[in-house]
Amino acid sequence: MKNKNLKLFYLHDVLFQFSNSLLIVVLPIFIYQLYGSIAAIFAFSLTWNVVHGLFFIPIFNLAMRLKEPKYFMAIGVVFYVLGLYFYGKTTPEAAGFIVPGTLFFSLYIAFYWMLRHWFFSVNSDHKQMGKQVSFMGIIAIVVSFIGPIVGGWLSVTFDFNAAFLVGAGAGFLSLFPILFFHAPHHPEHFSLKEIGKIIKRPELKSQRLAFFTEGFANNMIEWPWILVFFIFIGDILDLSYLVGVTTLITAILTWMTGKWFDARSRRRLLDRVTHAKLLTTLLYGSIFFFPQVAFIYLVQTANGFVTTMHETVTNSYLYAFSNKHHPIYFNLNREIFLVISRILSSIALMFLFLFVPESYLWLVIVAGAFVLLGWKSLKNTDHLLH
Repeated sequence: MKNKNLKLFYLHDVLFQFSNSLLIVVLPIFIYQLYGSIAAIFAFSLTWNVVHGLFFIPIFNLAMRLKEPKYFMAIGVVFYVLGLYFYGKTTPEAAGFIVPGTLFFSLYIAFYWMLRHWFFSVNSDHKQMGKQVSFMGIIAIVVSFIGPIVGGWLSVTFDFNAAFLVGAGAGFLSLFPILFFHAPHHPEHFSLKEIGKIIKRPELKSQRLAFFTEGFANNMIEWPWILVFFIFIGDILDLSYLVGVTTLITAILTWMTGKWFDARSRRRLLDRVTHAKLLTTLLYGSIFFFPQVAFIYLVQTANGFVTTMHETVTNSYLYAFSNKHHPIYFNLNREIFLVISRILSSIALMFLFLFVPESYLWLVIVAGAFVLLGWKSLKNTDHLLH
């Protein structure tokens, strides 16, 4: 049954990741152009993180109490489709559609992602976690090669609305594999008192810094880099090809990294990929001085290689802990500290760009590179996987 569930999950992920990859380039530029403000992008990030933080635990509890978690995950995808539909209706003349779009997008994250992590955790094998996570990563990479290019082409040929509507269609199709999942519900529910006890558990202590780091780093690197390229270097189609082509190149390294993880060289591998990720992120800053196309492709490819390795290792840790010890505790711990850090960093960056020019995006990316070092704390829990 686990093998069948994973196959269904991979089928869902092909369609969902294609849809989601359309947004990588389109969504931040869409918000930036709609409001003419970088602060608006971090206000968007703040909104969905607050909604997610308030509702993801009650939603998870209800899904387990009603013993049908797959339907709650499916509801999350429905909210995702509705969010993209309303984004597809948003124009400067009809800017009000962004409000229901953002609300549905926020609810999608609250309904979908905790249950997604739980589902993969309970249906995987901690002894082959690197292989299983890397296979999921390869799916994401292959479709993420196509998605940004399709999204960029639709945005240029038609408009942003067309990209959102195509993404909504692919998201809708990804619903159907979820309906055939056969994952048992988990009997536990989590009150605030119980959550307090869980996050104080000693085996989770060393992971808190890693997940707190993840939230800050995501906000300081991912969308700022897209905006830096769009504002200072090229147009959306150039960016789409850059993201798509350099993403495809990384597929082979994903598989290799997963095999290394299962070979139990995790501590050394985590150190090396974290340091490499620091260096390749710092290289983004050098593009400010050398904005040539060939150099940009070289930097983006290097960062793509390292990011793929880094995400494979860190996700393998998370799912291996969850599969071997407890399907909820590690994911719950991660979500709580991720939400806190994303809210804090969104507030800080939103206010920062109310007062400083767009050129400060370069400095934010460089600072985010050093934040990544917090990931190294994961290796202090490596002994739990033996």
